[in-house]
Amino acid sequence: MLSAAVAVSVFSIGVGLGVTLASRRALSIARSSVPRASESTPYVAPPWTPASLPKPQRRLRLGHLPTPMHRWQLPNVEAEVWIKRDDFTGSEFSGNKIRKLEFLLAAAVEQGCDSVITVGGIQSNHCRATAAAARRLGLEPHLILRTSRPESDPGLIGNLMLSRMVGAQLHLVDGDTFAAKGGWQLCCDLKHRLEKQGRRPYAFPSGGSNSLGSWGYLQAIAEVEEQVATEGLSFDRIYFGCGSGGTAAGLALGVHYSSLQSELVALGVDDTPDDFYAKLTSIFADMAPTSAPLPDPRTLLRIEDSVGIGYAQSTEAELRFVREVAQSTGVVLDPVYSGKAAMGMVGDLERRPAARVLFIHTGGLLGLYEKDTQLKPLLEGGWTSWNA
Repeated sequence: MLSAAVAVSVFSIGVGLGVTLASRRALSIARSSVPRASESTPYVAPPWTPASLPKPQRRLRLGHLPTPMHRWQLPNVEAEVWIKRDDFTGSEFSGNKIRKLEFLLAAAVEQGCDSVITVGGIQSNHCRATAAAARRLGLEPHLILRTSRPESDPGLIGNLMLSRMVGAQLHLVDGDTFAAKGGWQLCCDLKHRLEKQGRRPYAFPSGGSNSLGSWGYLQAIAEVEEQVATEGLSFDRIYFGCGSGGTAAGLALGVHYSSLQSELVALGVDDTPDDFYAKLTSIFADMAPTSAPLPDPRTLLRIEDSVGIGYAQSTEAELRFVREVAQSTGVVLDPVYSGKAAMGMVGDLERRPAARVLFIHTGGLLGLYEKDTQLKPLLEGGWTSWNA
């Protein structure tokens, strides 16, 4: 006969084992209810989306969403600043592009494609995220990259390291050819070439910025809306860096149709404000080809010029700003998008004060590696030898 102590012990083990098995079964059920990355699911648009606006049919779940939103104590800024961490959407997927890719690659999967094609600069965040996401889905990524040295090995710095690590096929093109043909035409040319080889490619433009990809940031506004309600907040303005236009298009429509009553401010890091408004007008026209026209983008958002000395070119002042923000807040900005955008936001707040604002960090951390030569004099010191 078992003693009381042994009986209790056996009972405890049995209960513990039962709980463990039950927990594992529950976890298994929970996991089975979450779609795998390669499985697209029917897309349900936010309830405030106009019924007349044609909607995507499918969406993949690739990003780590929702991304966090928290206070950001920027030095020498009187406004209460919050930051939306879309640099946290993943590791190899990090940044805003994965939100667009959830819709674009869903279309590629549904159409039975075996490869994808896109285009960007030599350190394109979008191309890197596309390459990693494509490999996760079993698709071969083809990246058309603009460079000043198309006949030379592009190296392994920053985004190139990850793109090559996942086995992306790189197609290098010089700036003159890129300017003469345009990025989208280059994608179409490569698509035709691959089709002649028996492949089934799916192509989309730089930044994933077309009528389908833009839904990624229309959907993101529903996420912001929920977080704002949870925190009991309201923002006078929402700031973000604008490069290819798709993020801007989605945010502009989302803010317009949602319950958010915030001024939307895009900090352009590539083209002029007029060029961006033209891009948005084109994307809007493609999003609603048969329904009533979408609003004039000039009525939906303010676009400020934050290009500086040129796209992906950094001044010492810009890099010094990125360093100071990192050292004072622990948030690392990239030199191409978020760094210039945050610096532009600070300048705009000096000219037009506001009480509370939100900054959307669109990622791009790997772009810092290409700036090592410029950053070196700004980061000297701060170390000692243990044996000194």
